[in-house]
Amino acid sequence: MDTYDVAVVGCGPVGLALARLLSAKGLRVAAIDPNRIVCHHPRATHLDDESMRTLQTLGAADLEQRFLRQTGWTLRLPDGTPFLEFAHAREESGQGWRTDYQFHQPDFESQLRGLLASDPNVDLWFGWSVTAIVQDAEAVRLTLTDRNQVKTLKAAYTVGSDGANSFVRQLMGAEVEDLEGTQRSLIVDVHPFRHPPALPAESGFILCEGQRPITYVPIFPPMLRFEFMLLDEDDAAELERPQAVYDALSRWIEPGSYRIMRADTYEWHARLVHGWRSGRLLLAGDAAHEMPPMLGQGMCSGLRDAANLAWKLAAVVKGTSSDSLLDTYESERAPHVRPYIAESARQANLIESFGIGETHPELSEPQTLEPFRPPLGPGLTEEPGDAVGKLSPQPRAADGTRLDDVTGYNFVVVGKHVVSAETAELWQRLEVAVVTDAGPAVDDWLAANSATAAIIRPDRYAFALAADAADLETATKELAQRMEVRA
Repeated sequence: MDTYDVAVVGCGPVGLALARLLSAKGLRVAAIDPNRIVCHHPRATHLDDESMRTLQTLGAADLEQRFLRQTGWTLRLPDGTPFLEFAHAREESGQGWRTDYQFHQPDFESQLRGLLASDPNVDLWFGWSVTAIVQDAEAVRLTLTDRNQVKTLKAAYTVGSDGANSFVRQLMGAEVEDLEGTQRSLIVDVHPFRHPPALPAESGFILCEGQRPITYVPIFPPMLRFEFMLLDEDDAAELERPQAVYDALSRWIEPGSYRIMRADTYEWHARLVHGWRSGRLLLAGDAAHEMPPMLGQGMCSGLRDAANLAWKLAAVVKGTSSDSLLDTYESERAPHVRPYIAESARQANLIESFGIGETHPELSEPQTLEPFRPPLGPGLTEEPGDAVGKLSPQPRAADGTRLDDVTGYNFVVVGKHVVSAETAELWQRLEVAVVTDAGPAVDDWLAANSATAAIIRPDRYAFALAADAADLETATKELAQRMEVRA
């Protein structure tokens, strides 16, 4: 029997990222997915600056050169007149990356799979399907099949990142809350032989026309996506036929000037699972939450799950912390992801109402979008507030180096303070990276929060901000207590 610290069931972007982060913390990981090779059509297409920090931590920051830097969005009346315009900032955000990118998911997954293939801590079980999972007080046993072969794996913990129809979630019997954002869309991905002059190359739009609002978004040159929101009475099978696709796209692009990569119907949901953990089983990504695509935060939220969970699993598996630490995973992540689900559902329902004429859009001045960054829920910090429980900045040093490249996937202390030997010992046990000169951007962030130092978690969220050395020592003791680490 093959034995692992963690088995990751389902290796789309979230599972791949989770496996890589677990390996970074020194755990032995089984990465399991029924697909031998990546799915050739994209599902997710958008990621943000926080997600780029995660890719940076995974050693995949060079993927950015294969991402389209998105410049904005426009909502249009049926005649094409813009009634609401959103621009994305063109400069780097405080996270050290641009705020919005479009990407081709098969390329994204291929690079992450390759990184895992050369990772000595990870075994790839690609092409294997999980058919049974049994857990007891000591471990999880998984039965895997591949054609006529059967294998049994043993893992201390198992994470189901196996999508909206999660097998792991079904076994757990978790409750699913419906936040009322269900819609069907015909998704058409095309590969034009040259970019259509009638379509913007770096920005998207939603055309609120008739009874079938249309979303257009460039993926990565030359690939383009169109989403047609469908009504209950629409015949999806007919609309998916090639002639129907050619007719639907003919106003922008001539038949014969592109290759159809995908034409199928997908049903979007706004759902939040209650019970992300059952003993040694946990959920991440779409297995734990689903949302319509309006904010482009589905995959981003899953990557946040991975970044939140991996270091906690490592602390528990290594015996540094008790498994009660894992209960902070859902308590922190569920309140964070809920606003994304609710807002994406609200926007999806609003667009639908424009299409069927229940609501009429009002003209508005162009706006620059500010990143939406809700705080974590209570967990490692009992009462997050102000900057605590929110995402910390990532500045560049004078030589262009980003902070996370210096600190790694670890706790970080920023600030200049002389601390006691006891605190220094706790930092060592917590594997804290100490950065005394993080640069003016961090200094400004600290000053704006009346602080001179901060403790930042491995997932880049602030655990504590300290006014002086005494506050920093107190915060360190609180962190050690929460993590059950003692000098």
